[in-house]
Amino acid sequence: MRGSIVSETEESEIKGMMLYRGKKHGGKDVANWRILRPEVDEDKCAKCGLCEKYCPEEAITLDEEGKPKIDLRFCKGCGICANECPQEAIEMEKEG
Repeated sequence: MRGSIVSETEESEIKGMMLYRGKKHGGKDVANWRILRPEVDEDKCAKCGLCEKYCPEEAITLDEEGKPKIDLRFCKGCGICANECPQEAIEMEKEG
């Protein structure tokens, strides 16, 4: 990829306007200042994985069945996962 922001040796994918570099768990623990937290309705979940792909903190992983599991230590409560969910299976609930 000549002249691009991503080198050929990086394991990256360009998805729309978003640069995705793969998982790097273990960011900052933000749970103490979060106002809203995501709650997944597993009955509505279609296991599409969009919530995992769009999470800016990489706080969402998919289990062996493809269902999202949210690590609340790293979730900042931004609501992007809920916004991107086509099934509306994620709702943002008030913390505490």
